[in-house]
Amino acid sequence: MKAAFEILGIPTAHWVTMGENPPDMSMWLEAFAAKFDPDSSIQAFGRAEFDQLLGHWGATTDQPAALFAEELVQAYPEAKVVLVERDIDRWYKSYSECVIDGANNPFIPLATKIDRRIIGRMGELTDLIVKYCFNVHEPRARGLMNNPEFFSQWRANAKRTYLEHNKMVKQVTPKDRLLTFKLEDGWEPLCRFLGKPVPEVPFPRVNETEAVKEKISLYVMQSYKRGAVNFAKQAIPVVIAIVAAAIWWNYRGG
Repeated sequence: MKAAFEILGIPTAHWVTMGENPPDMSMWLEAFAAKFDPDSSIQAFGRAEFDQLLGHWGATTDQPAALFAEELVQAYPEAKVVLVERDIDRWYKSYSECVIDGANNPFIPLATKIDRRIIGRMGELTDLIVKYCFNVHEPRARGLMNNPEFFSQWRANAKRTYLEHNKMVKQVTPKDRLLTFKLEDGWEPLCRFLGKPVPEVPFPRVNETEAVKEKISLYVMQSYKRGAVNFAKQAIPVVIAIVAAAIWWNYRGG
């Protein structure tokens, strides 16, 4: 859907774009605290806050925005809502292989600790999404190892969560603002709903599983690179100081 919207000239936010701007992740963490933490002093997000977070986009797809569907529908009464409904078994196979398997990357736990600013925040947001959307309260990692029970519960709750989410979107969205859309329907109903001309290209078919896994691997690899650079920046002055001290000691002894 992100690819389809962008062909139509609508810049679209998605989970994979979140890590490209760390302040966005900080705001999403505030949004979660405001909605789910009863002890938080942060006020619930309304249009002003969502404008700051999403105002430079024309549409938003995927998480974490999906967890704020009701708030976004209320904050933007002029916005149209496209609810993509898929066969539950086909959706689950894709979601399990794409998102859950991607999050089960064994290099992520260490990456979240050595790069807290980006991959660390993405990991924190993923944990909150799984906790509050999929009702999984197991820790994602135990030390530097992924926790199998976390992923097992995530898979077990996925189908029910998907169906409940679709039901909720239909309940909170006025019918004249909602398009229930199937990917196999192609451009016609989508363009008619959005008031856009039908493009002269096929409706996009993206291998999202491979694309998301590749993006996650890229984020992890970049986190290790940043960690190595930061370590070098901290270590070099220490090495220089040690070498200088050794030279001074030898000179003094001589």
